[in-house]
Amino acid sequence: MRWAKPQSLYFQLLLFLGLPLLLLWGLSAFNSYVSALQAATQAYDRTLLSSARTVAERLAVRNGRLMVNVPWVVLDSFELNMNDRLYYKVVDPAGRVISGYDDLPQMPPATSRTTLYPALAWFYHTEYRGAAIRVARLLQPVNEGGIVGMAEIYVAETLQSRRLLASHLLFTSWVSQGLLVLLTLVLTAWLLRRVLRPMRQLSSLMVRREPGLLAPLPELLPWSETRLLIVAFNRYIDRLRGVLSRQERFSADASHQLKTPLAVLKTQTAVALASRDPALWQESLRAINATLDNTIQLTERLLQLSAVRRREQGEQQFVAVDLLEVVQSSCFSRLAQARSKGIDLGYEGEQRPVMIEGDAVLLGELCANLLDNAIKYAPAQGIVTVSLQREKSAALLSVEDNGPGIEDSLIHQALAPFHRLATAGEVAGSGIGLALVNDIARLHRSHPQLTRSATLGGLCVRLRFQLIDH
Repeated sequence: MRWAKPQSLYFQLLLFLGLPLLLLWGLSAFNSYVSALQAATQAYDRTLLSSARTVAERLAVRNGRLMVNVPWVVLDSFELNMNDRLYYKVVDPAGRVISGYDDLPQMPPATSRTTLYPALAWFYHTEYRGAAIRVARLLQPVNEGGIVGMAEIYVAETLQSRRLLASHLLFTSWVSQGLLVLLTLVLTAWLLRRVLRPMRQLSSLMVRREPGLLAPLPELLPWSETRLLIVAFNRYIDRLRGVLSRQERFSADASHQLKTPLAVLKTQTAVALASRDPALWQESLRAINATLDNTIQLTERLLQLSAVRRREQGEQQFVAVDLLEVVQSSCFSRLAQARSKGIDLGYEGEQRPVMIEGDAVLLGELCANLLDNAIKYAPAQGIVTVSLQREKSAALLSVEDNGPGIEDSLIHQALAPFHRLATAGEVAGSGIGLALVNDIARLHRSHPQLTRSATLGGLCVRLRFQLIDH
């Protein structure tokens, strides 16, 4: 499998933040230039209109003709910058040029009147003598000396000062915004390095981590969004530790418990092979068969114990189970075993369904192990009684026998796996039965209570299960 070259999260985030900032910087610079050009145009248009009004104020009628006296000092007073040239033209109501530049271009027909000023004024762009100019056209009413109509005053200037002002405003805006973008990128880069430092530390820790180390990861990621990652990983480590622990425990239990019956089988086989007596062969085969039965039962109990412990580590999905049906089925399945020893196996208690939450198969194994244990330790012609009672919101399951029982000081040992008590005598067993009962009961939020039976004198095992509310 070919691995793609890993990409840097640092540069990806920096690029993701930097490109929009640069794009916005460019758009803002363009918008600033347009805004600056509009501001410069309005400022210089106001000056042009003022110049046109000054010229209009100097209109006069002499000898039946409209005349105007425009000293250059009047126009020069309105010049803000010596980089531009000013032009003007005055046209009388008859359409004759009475002063200024005769060839100054006329206003295009589609030009609309300005609404920014209370005057009959128009502004437009054109070219004159090879240069772009801005022209202000003002209509001045004339009603004097027999001359009635509108005089036209044109005042124009080149655009160099406007463009210089717009360029200056653009440069100022570009530099200030550029410094802001640069500062933002620097702070972003510093912040990303600071934010990603714990992730680098975690990566370095994982690289140096020993393969068999199952210790939880430290809280290196301080943010709430990433804390769940550490929590989930540590939970996974806990589950993995539980799986490995169960595997090691099962291997140790199996090797410890199967070693003895395998050695016995080896000895019994060797004895049979060394003898030529058919009667001894029959005896050896019967012994081998009994050892195999015990080994099979031991293996089944080991697998059941391992399965219960495995399920105990995971999330349980219990369903409604009729405990009465489970108990009665277990009793019927052990009738033949009880009759082989002449044991009186009986049931007492509830006859209506007793509903609890649990696993029917595991509860069946629990009852089977309790009955096997009671039948095994009860004497021949003995008594084993199973009872199921309701107590408020709980169901009480009891299994009693008239066997030797267990001393109070040895009860804790009796619930440990592979631990057989001295009171067991010659009874064969592996010491797993009560341990399996204990694990299944714990899985169902219960605990076996081992006491002396008040009626039969032997062992009494009680378990309490929570009833389902109806």
